Amino acid sequence: MIATVVFPLVLLALAAWVIPWLLSKVMPEGVFWLFLIGVISAVALALIAAVGFFVLYGRAGEAVLDVAPWYFVILSARAALVWGPVMVLSLANIPKNWKEAVW
Repeated sequence: MIATVVFPLVLLALAAWVIPWLLSKVMPEGVFWLFLIGVISAVALALIAAVGFFVLYGRAGEAVLDVAPWYFVILSARAALVWGPVMVLSLANIPKNWKEAVW
């Protein structure tokens, strides 16, 4: 039971740290690009959380999967309480490695 809750939360928090960091390696430096990394990361993490909830609920039985897909999006938005602060900290860490752009 605990592993069913803790393991996905840890993976989601880890993804919230790694996704912005990886995007910062691919995208140019600058404030605009930092905001774009934040938007792309937020969308990716929301999708990851929604798919994760879909998979976890699917293990409970087929009847659970008959609910509207928006239910999983709402659960994903609630999961932003976990990945949101971690993503913001990861984004705040990106400008310290800039070599060309100025914050």
